[in-house]
Amino acid sequence: MIKLINIFFLICLNSSITLQAQEIEVIIHETHKYEPVGTYEIVIEFEVVNISGVEQSVFEKRSVNTLPENWLSSLCFGEFCFPSEFDSIATAPPFPEPPMQPGDTLQTSIHVFTDTANLTTGIAYVQIQIGTFHNPDERITIDFIITNDPSVDTNEEEIPAGYFLSPNYPNPFNPSTKIHYGVKESGLVILKVYNILGVEIATLINEYKPAGNYTASFDASKLSSGVYIYSLSVNSFTQTRKMILEK
Repeated sequence: MIKLINIFFLICLNSSITLQAQEIEVIIHETHKYEPVGTYEIVIEFEVVNISGVEQSVFEKRSVNTLPENWLSSLCFGEFCFPSEFDSIATAPPFPEPPMQPGDTLQTSIHVFTDTANLTTGIAYVQIQIGTFHNPDERITIDFIITNDPSVDTNEEEIPAGYFLSPNYPNPFNPSTKIHYGVKESGLVILKVYNILGVEIATLINEYKPAGNYTASFDASKLSSGVYIYSLSVNSFTQTRKMILEK
């Protein structure tokens, strides 16, 4: 079973964050990046350090790559960026970067290429897993948000301590209400509304989201008065609540 380590050991160093497993250390300068519309290439850089006493072949795997239409992302070692269709790269043949010696630092980055032809806003979610050939089942997992939408909150500090589904507001409501929820760790978020008989009425959210706080809106203008149930599922977390539509 693969062991994914979101934070095995965390050190705050100036404005950087260091994630450490048994053999490597990843230094992250930022996980959220915003650039204005019209910027073609948005880059997030981080470093991988061999903290073991032996040579290590390090791999990076792009495990989530949710992008707006006509956007691309690429994994890079140093100045060399691999084709966008490469989901896995490594410091081992056939890739040009050699294995890392003890104490070596590997400069690496994610490059997201936007659709400048249409000048539309968008948000990209890219998840990277980093590990070694020596111990491939133990991986450091990092979630990145890259956007050119100024309305997107890129405050990295607003990460909830746990999953939650708040009571909708207002409640009772007519005809719309808002549902606030929190995601502790990235995953597929599903938020659905059912009637009192358990029949699905609407799917409000069905997409991958990184850790953070979110608000969804529910418009019930075409529904009749009554009690409705809304349910949040993400990773192993599930919670349901009731709301009342009064017309």
